[in-house]
Amino acid sequence: MLQKIKQLFSDSAAFAIAMMGNKLVALFLFPIYTRSLEPSQFGDWDMTNTIAMVVTYLCILGTDTALAFYFFDAKDETDRRAYFTSSVLFPTAISLIFLLLALLAGAPLANVLYENPTGYEALIFYAMLTIVANVIIQQVLAYARFSRRVWTFNIGSMGYVIGSSVLSIYFVVYEGAGVVGIFVGQVIGQWIVALILMWMFRKEFTRHITRKHITDLLHYGAPLLPTLLAFWVMNALSRPMIYHMISPEQAGIFGAAVRLASMIALLTAAFQLAWRPFSMSIKEREDAPRIYSLLGRAFLVIGTFFIMGLTFIIEPLVRLITGSPEYFAAYPYVWMLSLGTVLNTMHLIVGVGLLIHKQTKTISKTFMVASVLYFIGNFILIPVVGVWGTAAMSVITYLFVFLSIYRKAQAVYTVDFRMRSMLSYFALYLGLMVGITWLQVNDWQGLWFYYVIAVIVLVTAVFVTGLFDFRSLAVIRQRLLKPARKR
Repeated sequence: MLQKIKQLFSDSAAFAIAMMGNKLVALFLFPIYTRSLEPSQFGDWDMTNTIAMVVTYLCILGTDTALAFYFFDAKDETDRRAYFTSSVLFPTAISLIFLLLALLAGAPLANVLYENPTGYEALIFYAMLTIVANVIIQQVLAYARFSRRVWTFNIGSMGYVIGSSVLSIYFVVYEGAGVVGIFVGQVIGQWIVALILMWMFRKEFTRHITRKHITDLLHYGAPLLPTLLAFWVMNALSRPMIYHMISPEQAGIFGAAVRLASMIALLTAAFQLAWRPFSMSIKEREDAPRIYSLLGRAFLVIGTFFIMGLTFIIEPLVRLITGSPEYFAAYPYVWMLSLGTVLNTMHLIVGVGLLIHKQTKTISKTFMVASVLYFIGNFILIPVVGVWGTAAMSVITYLFVFLSIYRKAQAVYTVDFRMRSMLSYFALYLGLMVGITWLQVNDWQGLWFYYVIAVIVLVTAVFVTGLFDFRSLAVIRQRLLKPARKR
C-alpha cells in the first residue's frame, strides 16, 4: 500500500514542477496586466478567458477522463493508440465548429458580452483559435501523463504557457494592444507548441480507429457533459453577474481574487493529474479502499493548512503582486475560492467508486443540481453582499457536491473515509477562517498572535476529531523510513 502511495506522491511532485513553473509565470504576468489594464479591461479579459475555458471543456466532452480509463483498459498497444487518436481528433473537430461560429458571429456577440466592445470585434475569434490549439495540447499531454512521460508533460506544459505569455506581454506592453493583445500572443504561442507536440507524438497516432473507440470514449465521457455545463454555470456566470449587477471594476477585483486563489492549483492540479491514472491503476487491489481513505483524509488536511498559511500572508501579497490600489480589495475572498477548489478536487477522491463503475451520469446529475444552487445563491446574495456572496457560494456549492457524491459513491463502492471526523474538522476550520478574515478586515493589531493560536487549534483538531491518530502516523512513518534504512 505504502509503495503505491509513494508512487502517487512521486507523480504529484513531478507534475507539480510544471504547475509551479506555470503559476510562477502567472504571478509574473499578474502585476504586468494589473499595471497595463484598467480594472474594467481586466474584467473583460477575465470573462473572455472564462468563456474560452468553458468552451474547451465542451469540446473535450470528458474524453480526457475517458482516456484515463481506457488507457489502462485497452487490450493492447494498438488499441491504446486508437483511443488516443480518437481522443485528439474528435474534440479538435468540435473546436473547429466553434471557431467557424466565432468567425460568423464574433462581432455581434462582442456587443452583447462587453460594456465597451470597441476594438473587440475579433476577440472571440482569437479566443476560439486558441481553443483549437489548446484542445490538441491538452489531449496529447494527457496521453504523455498516463504513459508517465513526466518530463515530456512538464516541458510541454511549461513551453506553451511561457511561450504564449512572453508573446502576450509583447503585444500588451509594447504594442499597446490591451485585451486583444493577450489572445493574439496566446494564438501564436499555443499553435507553435501544438504543432511541435503533434510531430513528437506522430508515431502514436494510428489509422486503425473504429467507431467503437469513439463511442467508448463518448459513452464514458459524454455523460459528464451536464457536469461541464454545470461547471460553466458555476465558473462563467459569476463573472458576468458581478460585471452587470455591480460593476466591471468589481468584476475585475473578483477576477484578481480568482487568479490569486489559483495558487492552490500548485497542490490540487498536480494531485489531479496524478490521481486519475493512479486511482484506476489500483482499483483491483484488495487494499485499494484503505489507500483511497488515507489519501482523501490527508488531502483535506494538507489543502486546508495550505489555504490557512496563504491567508496569513495574503494581504501584503496582494499589495506586492498587483501594485495597484484598485485591486487591494481582492484579498479577503481568496481563501473561500481556494477552499472551493479543494472541495471540488476532493469529490474525485470520495467519488472514485462511481468512476470505477462507470457511473459518470450520477456525477453529472449532482453538478446540475449544484449549478442551480450556485446560480440562485449568487442571484440572491450579489445584490445584498456583493462579491462576498459569490465567494461564499463557492464553498457552499462545492461542499454540497462533495457530500452528495460521497453518499452516492458509497452505495456502489464502500470506502471508510471517516466522514464524521472529516466534517467535524471542516466545521472547526471554517470557524477559524471566518474569524481570521474578520480580524483582517477590521485591521486588528497583533494578527500573528491569533495566527499561531489558529494553527495550534487546527493541528489539535486533526487528532481530536479522529481524522488521524498518533499511532497510525507512527506506523506510516516507520514503514516509510524502513526502506531508507535498508539502503
